[in-house]
Amino acid sequence: MIDTWNHRHISIMKSCLIFIFVFMPMILFSQIRQGSIPQKKVPTMFVDALWFKTDGDSLPFIDVYATIPYEALQFSPEKQGFSAAITISLSIRDTTGKKIAEQSIDRKIFAETYEQSRGANAEFNHVQFRVPAGFGYHTCFVNVHDAVANTDIREVRTITIPKWSKQEKDHRYLFSSMMYASAIEEKSGGSIVITPHLSDNVAGLIDGFFLYVELYHFGAVNDEVIGISYTIKDQKQKEVFLESVPITYSSGRAESQHLYIPVKQMPILRSGSYVMTIMAHTMKNDSIDKELTRVSRTLTIEKTISGIVYQDLKKAIRQLRLIASQAEIDHINEGEDEETKRMLFEEYWKGIDPDPSTSRNEAFEEYYGRIDYANKNFRSYTEGWMTDMGMVYIIFGQPFQVERSPRGSDGRTFARWIYQNQRQFTFVDNSGFEDFRLTSPFPTGIKYRYSGTQ
Repeated sequence: MIDTWNHRHISIMKSCLIFIFVFMPMILFSQIRQGSIPQKKVPTMFVDALWFKTDGDSLPFIDVYATIPYEALQFSPEKQGFSAAITISLSIRDTTGKKIAEQSIDRKIFAETYEQSRGANAEFNHVQFRVPAGFGYHTCFVNVHDAVANTDIREVRTITIPKWSKQEKDHRYLFSSMMYASAIEEKSGGSIVITPHLSDNVAGLIDGFFLYVELYHFGAVNDEVIGISYTIKDQKQKEVFLESVPITYSSGRAESQHLYIPVKQMPILRSGSYVMTIMAHTMKNDSIDKELTRVSRTLTIEKTISGIVYQDLKKAIRQLRLIASQAEIDHINEGEDEETKRMLFEEYWKGIDPDPSTSRNEAFEEYYGRIDYANKNFRSYTEGWMTDMGMVYIIFGQPFQVERSPRGSDGRTFARWIYQNQRQFTFVDNSGFEDFRLTSPFPTGIKYRYSGTQ
């Protein structure tokens, strides 16, 4: 049935389907280490778990897919490039906690350049596990051991397989798990190529996406025509944001059908969580009638640039003050609504992308990575990015050397940051609460500039 991890074939005659997928602790003022700070604010591994019914009998199985971005791994230099070694393991437990499956795969990954090893081209390694399973609740544990770094990445997914009987006599329909797919393409020979989207977050699928499910029919065959439709609702299932027109299928004579449902006109949704539901109904004239079955899945909108999530757009725009001019900030804020402001915000960052040929925006990653670090390490009476130390850190990065004096008899503490270009800044804490202020005015007109280091 499966040729590789990401292939499941459907042809006109065989009904097969192809799956192609797609710093540090708190700062010590006596010393700041040189090096880059991590930029990621998204999961370092993407995992999905889906169940399907085996063709020809009643045994279900679980497909577990995982993609591991190169930037989540540590590569070591070799003569011809860089390499990483990983072990991907899967463990599945049933509702009683009993382990029903355990599998692992060893992989060696090669990158020709350092930039490639750091994910400059958004490359990743992927794997698929297929495990026969019984009915009920299951927990899937996926672990990636990085042999070079001697670290582990873990993700957990849960899945419930509904129960049915081989001797089903009642007329009944049942959906499999729902998959989000970024693309579906029909190849010569009738095979269908599906590119799954291994995340509930569909914000990046600006051209729309597909829903893939299998619909199973039990009981006596008939000539029934049913309607398939979907809705997007808020998390509390009250407000409906999108409701599709039903698509009709002659389903009563097929044991299973593979359904590919396009979602082309997504409403403008704010960042947050929603519920996507697919429903099957009997049809009365041209309208849906009695509901036969349904399947739901979380759908999230997390606006991102280069994989970094910004949940609070208003704050992200305010934080531009250390890189952008006031006129540029005002231009973004002139957007008539949040979606327009988001587009102007992204246009600003596209304009200073150091390498537009890649999927990443390294300047964006470095800038907001520094803001995140400042918030975690320099917070005082205000957020860390708004403090004097935070401002200096965001604009100039890590100092080459840090000096700090013991607290004096007057209760004050001094700290001095020295940079390799002989620039230095002196801070004083007058309160004893780590509220360090610059002792001399900050030079006017100096803004953050992308350093070119990652």
